Amino acid sequence: MDLNELKNLDFQTIGLASLGTRMVIFLFVIVLIVGAVIYFDTMPQRDLLDQKKRTELSLLDTIRAKQKLAANLKAYQDQLKEMQTRFGELLRQLPNKSEAENLIIDIAQTSLKNGLKNKQIQPGNEIKHAFYAETPYTLTLEGTYNQLAKFISDTANLPRIVTLHNPTITRESGDKQDMKAPPLSMKIVTKTYRYLDQDEGTGK
Repeated sequence: MDLNELKNLDFQTIGLASLGTRMVIFLFVIVLIVGAVIYFDTMPQRDLLDQKKRTELSLLDTIRAKQKLAANLKAYQDQLKEMQTRFGELLRQLPNKSEAENLIIDIAQTSLKNGLKNKQIQPGNEIKHAFYAETPYTLTLEGTYNQLAKFISDTANLPRIVTLHNPTITRESGDKQDMKAPPLSMKIVTKTYRYLDQDEGTGK
């Protein structure tokens, strides 16, 4: 094959070229065709295959997650049943509207039973939630440290749900001639709860 022949090749007379030149041209055309097939057909198919593989891996992860959820379904159902039972027990501890009005009386009697002096009981505004309402009461009590501590303990053990918040204790100013220590004064917020009747809204 002569290189000059390739340089001076005229495609109109390619049939008259030598066998070596025609073989080179044939191989060149084959390479172009193969390259075009790879670029326009094989590579997109490889990209599609990679995409399918990623989709397959994602589906496998989803299947594994659902299999794990299915395996734990019985445990989840048992937990839900237990939560519903506990919720029912808590709900039964909430008084109705008339019972809730008497609950603050029970709290006041608890303070008196422990030897405390009720200086003030100030009710706040009732706050309604999804299925229950809470009413805060600000109590100001006077007594010894042990009496105050016993009141808090007894209030927490009432059969109805009562919560205590933000206690502040100060010492009253006593008579200088009195040898006894002046009593302590405690201000504390007590919240009572009741369940809402079906005809009551949440107030939202």
